[in-house]
Amino acid sequence: MRIAFTSCMSAASFPQQPAWNEMAARTPDVLVLLGDSAYYDVGEGASIGLLKNMTANDFAQHAHARIGAQLAQPDFQALVRAPQLSTYAIWDDHDFLWDGACGGDIAKQPQWSGLVPPSRAVFAAFRAALAARLAPGSFPPAPFAWSPAVPEPGYSTVALADKVLLHLTDGRSYKRRSHSGPLLGAAQLDAIEAACDAADPDTVHLLATGVVFDARNGETWLDHKKEYDRMLAIAARHRVLILSGDIHDNNLASYRQTGGRPLFEATSSGAAVCTAVTFGALQRNWGLLEIDAGTVKLEIFKSGVTQYAGAIARGSWT
Repeated sequence: MRIAFTSCMSAASFPQQPAWNEMAARTPDVLVLLGDSAYYDVGEGASIGLLKNMTANDFAQHAHARIGAQLAQPDFQALVRAPQLSTYAIWDDHDFLWDGACGGDIAKQPQWSGLVPPSRAVFAAFRAALAARLAPGSFPPAPFAWSPAVPEPGYSTVALADKVLLHLTDGRSYKRRSHSGPLLGAAQLDAIEAACDAADPDTVHLLATGVVFDARNGETWLDHKKEYDRMLAIAARHRVLILSGDIHDNNLASYRQTGGRPLFEATSSGAAVCTAVTFGALQRNWGLLEIDAGTVKLEIFKSGVTQYAGAIARGSWT
């Protein structure tokens, strides 16, 4: 089984997106989009200030147009429509509201919290279109008629082949900027732990998250030490590989633990953006897992060449 993964793309600013053709050449079975599948707050005159002054309906139309532009990108369309491919997506700040937006904080700010329901509705429509492989009519036309009753994406799992369980997390709905506040929140972590405990002991758990696990700048799990430590404890008893995005760069990392299994992380971010979204070096980054009964092979590509490669033995998880 081959699983491609990436994050951070903006059809509004980068209509040419060759990374999807590179992925298609490797014929993946699964594509995981790790957030920022559109940038609502950057490019073509958009800004955080502009978004913050929108009505809920204006925001819905704006977000719908940005997501719609990504779905209409020809190379992305060709990949997602491949009959063997299943595509799954989580959201992050730029396809939630704007840079750094945290749902737990926004909920306490009535001047902006009204933008969250249309954002949920657009993202749900995006997921539905991906699940339908962009079949005609699977993404609603403009003007977008949205319902305020659409729930947050939340946490879910997908059972893949070869005893692999994909965990799709929601890192925006409950997140607080404060380090003492949640990232995913206790309910999601409880559900992750329960799903890991209920699975076959040989299962590989792929945890899709918008932010990286451990770094010293930007948004990370490490900013929320209680959840960071709990995830390490879950990983010590299971075979966990985090797939993360956000940073407009790539990385492979492992977090060794005394008396338990290591936690591995593969980061790929910047399918079609620059280092600072529209400024800096152009990024063309994506990753690929090849999983069979004995091994998880990892390869991460930058500008068409392999930047990182490695393998994890499933039995020993080393």
